[in-house]
Amino acid sequence: MLEDINNIYLISILILIFCSGIFSCCETSITAVSRAKIHQLKAAGNKKAIKIDQLLENREKVVSAMLVGNNAVNILASALAASIFIKAFGEAGLFYATIIMTTLVIIFAEIMPKTFAIKAPDKMLMIFFPIIWFIVNFFYPLTNFLQKIVNKFVAIFFSNKVTASKLEELAEIRSAVEIKAIEGGIVKKDKDLIDGVLDLSDTDISEIMVYRKDIESIDVAQDKKTIIELALASKFSKIPLWRQDKENIIAILNSKKLAKEIYQLRQNNQNIDEIDLSKICSDPIFVPMTNSLKAQLDEFRKNRNKIAIVIDEYSALQGLITLQDIVEEIVGEIKDQDDVLGQKITKTRSGAYKVPAKTLIRDINRILDWSLEESDEAYNINALIINNLGRIPQLDEKFLIGNYEFEVFKRNEFELEQLKIARKNSKI
Repeated sequence: MLEDINNIYLISILILIFCSGIFSCCETSITAVSRAKIHQLKAAGNKKAIKIDQLLENREKVVSAMLVGNNAVNILASALAASIFIKAFGEAGLFYATIIMTTLVIIFAEIMPKTFAIKAPDKMLMIFFPIIWFIVNFFYPLTNFLQKIVNKFVAIFFSNKVTASKLEELAEIRSAVEIKAIEGGIVKKDKDLIDGVLDLSDTDISEIMVYRKDIESIDVAQDKKTIIELALASKFSKIPLWRQDKENIIAILNSKKLAKEIYQLRQNNQNIDEIDLSKICSDPIFVPMTNSLKAQLDEFRKNRNKIAIVIDEYSALQGLITLQDIVEEIVGEIKDQDDVLGQKITKTRSGAYKVPAKTLIRDINRILDWSLEESDEAYNINALIINNLGRIPQLDEKFLIGNYEFEVFKRNEFELEQLKIARKNSKI
């Protein structure tokens, strides 16, 4: 009779340890599963995923239910084991029961099931979902009561409900992307694309715009023939027109429409002087230089424009921004076949790179896989050098910034034009 009872106890202990393993697996799956993965399955019409998504909205209660169930079966299994060993070995049996149960619980009820859950949390959730759903509802009254007690204690240390800010959420996404890239789950090109999209909200127009002194524009006071020749000779499709002062932009000339209009006139044997430039021009759009690239992209989409004039708080011209500039922030620099070779980053025989001074730091880091430090004050090479040296270096001058060696390759009277840059272990 005693032997039969002991056998029942042993079978019960094994069943309880198995149940403990399931509780541990479910608990880890709930905490480790990707909400995005479940959302993907939910969008595909998976019925289990729909209910799992509901559970994930309140993970605390689900985890509480799993912990209550896990602790209940562990305590019961330990009590049964202690009873068997005390009857067999007396007082020493309690020590033996503790050692054996601790080993069994750690291996088979904790480490092993949690390892399975971490390896494939979404699959484990799908398998054990019916059990989770039952346990959550079965223990709901108890876990709800316990959760209220816990919340009372938590409120002592955290008076306000802590919620993640938008910046924290973006930082979390960046970290996840970085980890996936390190693990090999995302290739560098894809990582750069994601980083480019995330950077749109943090980057101001002023960091990538074409500065006013570099804007290619046309004086409308010139005769029509000269304006047409200059527009057709330009490599840009949208050209600002100014009157009296270069900073007084009054219209944007569309060179593609101009070429089409000229073609139509020649087809009809008409004179080029009959072109009405006002019909192929549009009013300029003025935007503040403090706009983020994301806000400006939204404006371009809303107004169906591809170019905007950038002004400061005093309405003074500061630069020009185009849709292509913003797209290049995401996908990298887009070069036409006719682009001048001197504008590209070129590698020299020594291993150094010739880089235009106005090249954005993020573009260099993206193309060469470097880690030049970028900031609001130092967003391109020119700004980086001036920000670090506090001056404009002389021609052929060499200097170090962090782990990179710089040499001024070209400069004019007022600014740097091109530099040679190499890692510290390379030669310039």
